[in-house]
Amino acid sequence: MKNILFISILLLFFSCQKENIGIDSSPVNEVEEHPHLCEVPETGDRNFIYDENGERWLIGGENDDQDFNITNWTLEEGYLKYGLGRETFKALTEPQFISAEEYPRTIHSDELVLAVYGGLSETKVYTIDMMKAHEAINDEINGEPIVVMYCPLADFFAVYYREYCGATLTFGVSGYTYYQCDTQEGKDGFVLWDRNTESLWWPLIHKGVSGEMLNQTMTPYHSAKWEVTTYGQVAQSSDFVLLKPGQNIDFDGEWTSSLSQSVNCTE
Repeated sequence: MKNILFISILLLFFSCQKENIGIDSSPVNEVEEHPHLCEVPETGDRNFIYDENGERWLIGGENDDQDFNITNWTLEEGYLKYGLGRETFKALTEPQFISAEEYPRTIHSDELVLAVYGGLSETKVYTIDMMKAHEAINDEINGEPIVVMYCPLADFFAVYYREYCGATLTFGVSGYTYYQCDTQEGKDGFVLWDRNTESLWWPLIHKGVSGEMLNQTMTPYHSAKWEVTTYGQVAQSSDFVLLKPGQNIDFDGEWTSSLSQSVNCTE
């Protein structure tokens, strides 16, 4: 029954999909404008949420071990949308970069890109089509763990540190979106999760919203060290690399098997 429900949610999404999750090989010259999406919250059956053994759960995939425990979460269920499952958008964990000469397509000078400036190291450049394909990219710059993210629905770019509560978190995309009328003009924004604790995060308010990381504040990376700009502006420097297309996640069948750091938010 659960598999049928999950497949039905997928079919519903792709029948009225707002964003193409594939990599668009055409040039990206501007960020698409999105309408105001503040709506009356759903009050009917939330068929991707269920109760079991006194706890509340959010379906995260076809298997029960992919579901999220939302017993203590701070979001309102009526503002939650979709339910595509974890890693439908393949968040990168070990991103690879290549030179401009190696890039498989021409990047036009007026295309928007996100650039993170290394200072002591190379500048890292993320094209919009690659960010649409992955939405969250776990990376590091000058030895500092960061996550670079883009939510097309909310037209939301951000770069955050990944070190919280004594551990380096690895972020992924939950497959859900959420909106509030007083946040980002009421537009849908993606809900992330971290592989370490399986807590949910809503970057549009810079907070953990469930689990062990509830109410933890996301720490923005230095605003002076990254920006959304044109490729032509970045290309004036010879010392930069581009996120390589065609990468996938290092998923081996267990969501948290490679994470050994303990998380302690009480100290």
